Amino acid sequence: MSGSHDGGRDGRDEPLNGLLHNLRKTWDHVDSLVYNCDLERYGREKDEQLLLLQRAVESARNGICITNPRLPDNPIIYVNDAFLVMTGYRREQVLGRNCRFLQRDERDQQAIELIRRAIKEETSITTVLRNYRRDGSLFWNELTVSPVHDESGRLMNFVGVQNDISARKEAERRVSEFYSVISHELRTPLSSINGALAVIADGSTGKINPQAMRMVKIALESSERLMRLISDILDWKKIEAGKFKLALTNAFPSAIVDAVVDSVSSYAEASGVHLKKEVLSDRPLTLDVDRTTQILTNLVDNAIKFSPRDETVLVRVELLADTTRFSVIDRGPGIAPQDLDKLFKVFQQLDSSDSRLKGGTGLGLSISKSLVELHGGQIGVDSVVGQGSTFWFEFYCGPGGGNHKEAR
Repeated sequence: MSGSHDGGRDGRDEPLNGLLHNLRKTWDHVDSLVYNCDLERYGREKDEQLLLLQRAVESARNGICITNPRLPDNPIIYVNDAFLVMTGYRREQVLGRNCRFLQRDERDQQAIELIRRAIKEETSITTVLRNYRRDGSLFWNELTVSPVHDESGRLMNFVGVQNDISARKEAERRVSEFYSVISHELRTPLSSINGALAVIADGSTGKINPQAMRMVKIALESSERLMRLISDILDWKKIEAGKFKLALTNAFPSAIVDAVVDSVSSYAEASGVHLKKEVLSDRPLTLDVDRTTQILTNLVDNAIKFSPRDETVLVRVELLADTTRFSVIDRGPGIAPQDLDKLFKVFQQLDSSDSRLKGGTGLGLSISKSLVELHGGQIGVDSVVGQGSTFWFEFYCGPGGGNHKEAR
């Protein structure tokens, strides 16, 4: 009985088992079709992305080249049209060659050594070097070289992106030449004029009437202002060219503060501004006395310039944790937060009628910043609109306060 019962059950299950088997096969087939469709769609998307990337590279304004470091001499395997326009070569004249052919005989450029090192270390680099077009003409190439690695980290290619900055270089050269000529051509005759006016003003040539003396002093102040402008330009050019050297010596902060306050006292008196000194630390520092005096004078001049009459400008020296800080505190109009970043940039003045009325070269704070940084120090400003400003700079000193770190 039991055997007959089991056999009947198996017979009834056979159609169901067959149906399930067919469903599984159908599902596997559908799943395979879906998988293949996904692969096909994924492949189409990747092809579209590659096509988009290729079009972007081809239409780029910058020259682009790709090299293969796995082949001997790291040859060029791809260049875009902008590269060909920039260099004047045809594609077949470039492919298969090392990029050094653009340098011709100028292989001793510092930039080339930096590029070689980056290629050896498989790192990115951006530098500027002299390259030559097919017709032999020079162009300045701002070049970025970047390595490309596969998923396993193996180096596959280098991509070079180049930008012809010849026009910018020429503009920089002309500006530099202009400032150099103007500064030197003006400085010599202006020094003579300034000296002659100073002799007249101190009475060495004889007594003159008050009206004439007033005119002489106005002329003397104007010539001194022009001398400062020329000095600022010459200092700026030296700093920009990396040719500025500090004359380091040991000095007491109080001596610098005294010299600065004495030199601007008549200007402060004429402006109706009071000066106050507060030397809280007078430990000697290693610094360039003339340049530190120049920095502090510029800050005090600015404070006097923008202070209302009968206000006080405070010059303070204090010892912080590991720095000596010089501060110039005024009760002027203050500076808006959005303008603070502009202050120490070259030829920057705050765009206000008052600042334009007061005048200035737009170089003083930029030069001060560079001089402070040459000392290895920092410069900054804290300001609240309507309450005044505190311009400060600080030089590093050791725990004892007397040893300045080596200037850069």
